[in-house]
Amino acid sequence: HPTFNKHLTRCLLYIYKLYSFTDVKENLFLRLSENKDLIKETLKEKQIFVFKELLNGNKCQKIINDLNHKKFLERNENSIKSIDLTKNNNNKGIWWIHDVNDLLQNVLIQQIMSSSYLIEIAQDYLGCRPILHNVQFWVSYPGDIESTQEFHQDFDDIKFLKVFIYLNDVNENNGPHCYVQNSLHKAHKIVSIDDKLSQRYHDTTVENEFKEDILYLKGKKGTMIIEDTHGLHKGTQVKKGNRIILQLLYGCSTYYPFKTKDFSKFDCNVQDHAILYKAFLRYPYSFMNFNFRQ
Repeated sequence: HPTFNKHLTRCLLYIYKLYSFTDVKENLFLRLSENKDLIKETLKEKQIFVFKELLNGNKCQKIINDLNHKKFLERNENSIKSIDLTKNNNNKGIWWIHDVNDLLQNVLIQQIMSSSYLIEIAQDYLGCRPILHNVQFWVSYPGDIESTQEFHQDFDDIKFLKVFIYLNDVNENNGPHCYVQNSLHKAHKIVSIDDKLSQRYHDTTVENEFKEDILYLKGKKGTMIIEDTHGLHKGTQVKKGNRIILQLLYGCSTYYPFKTKDFSKFDCNVQDHAILYKAFLRYPYSFMNFNFRQ
């Protein structure tokens, strides 16, 4: 409930003072800093901000190349296999990176996860120091419609913010992300008190109520979507090719580990994860879900 969320963030603010970002100088995502006031205002108004081609295309390709042939999991069939991300290979459905350590070993992903600019934006939206709960990477192929490809609301934390980065070009054929702007405060128009948590809604139901606010987010590789996915959203079905996404999740509370099945902290060491360790030293509250070994 919005009133509860407001009181909670005030309590957290009283205990943990907000970070100061006055001395931050980082090259990655510098344009976020240059546009931070617009981003903050838009997020508060519409719960979404789209930044076209924010991450350099070569950097996107480097992430893909580094994760190429890693093990991926198809959750419906609980199937695990190595995937060539540069080819379709008749793959079907959504495949998630199997070992998150493959992400943490990537220097570019460490830089993204450590971005002070993203932490500042998350802090402003949440109203308190943000916690980086999770990082995910997946590739979507043509296949049957899955639950994430139907309109729904997420319940990752009491209040939270997600960051999606398109690592390849996304058009009408390979599954543009879809969001209903302003639906965070209007979802009650279609949500019944009897609905289960994260109920799925038919396109027609959402279109009848929110037609003018539905966004289908096509974009070149490197496009970043910053979004409160407690608003109505879905991933659209891939018709041709694939869609590759990196995602970060920021939350306001320590609720996430308790509601997430098989949750465990990220296991890091100071040498291999030096960039993350530096961020941990500066923002220890935000990186509480990380353990660092010498």
